[in-house]
Amino acid sequence: MSNLEIKSRFHILHVEVSHGSDRHDIHIHMERAPLVRDLMEEVEKKSHVTMPNQQLIFRGQRLHQNPDTELEKFGLFNGNRIMLIGEKLAEEEDGHFQRLLTIEKDVKLIDDVLELVCRDFENIKQSQQARSRCEHFLFDLQQRGERAQTDLKKFQAITNNFNLDTSEIYALKKQSQVAALIQDRIDISSNIISTISSYQGGGQNGDINHPDNK
Repeated sequence: MSNLEIKSRFHILHVEVSHGSDRHDIHIHMERAPLVRDLMEEVEKKSHVTMPNQQLIFRGQRLHQNPDTELEKFGLFNGNRIMLIGEKLAEEEDGHFQRLLTIEKDVKLIDDVLELVCRDFENIKQSQQARSRCEHFLFDLQQRGERAQTDLKKFQAITNNFNLDTSEIYALKKQSQVAALIQDRIDISSNIISTISSYQGGGQNGDINHPDNK
């Protein structure tokens, strides 16, 4: 793929965010135009200032007030500097919050696995080959789905067992969000496994509710 093709396919944004004496390099690579929300998520990871606590100022514009607006509409491009105002979390809560962010990222990576399983299964169905000739591939797809579900349940146990104090408001909120995300993916993986199993047994062909159809 040429540099021109890469540029036409991906939106690439590199900016600097200043937070007091701290400087954070933010890199965003996406297949769509990045939103303020995307920037805020990256700032949260780098600065340890949660999204609700962020005030992002660029040339007098308060970006945080428009989270679903494309960044380029504020005249923001590569090399620009943005000012961040906001307090970091206390050390203990920040440790919990960052751990939950890591789990959330890992869970989202499992989306890619589930999506590939769905696509491979649809390709097998569309090939109209006899089930007996596809038995090995179907078994492999089911195994991949089951491994993904096993990993999700491990993340679920870790997330549910976080010992958070009632004062850790932002960590508690993130814990709830991550727990809901994991349960949603477990439900999706169960649907995938069930559908493949039914197809192997010669049952009705079903449409898998994969991550693209959440």
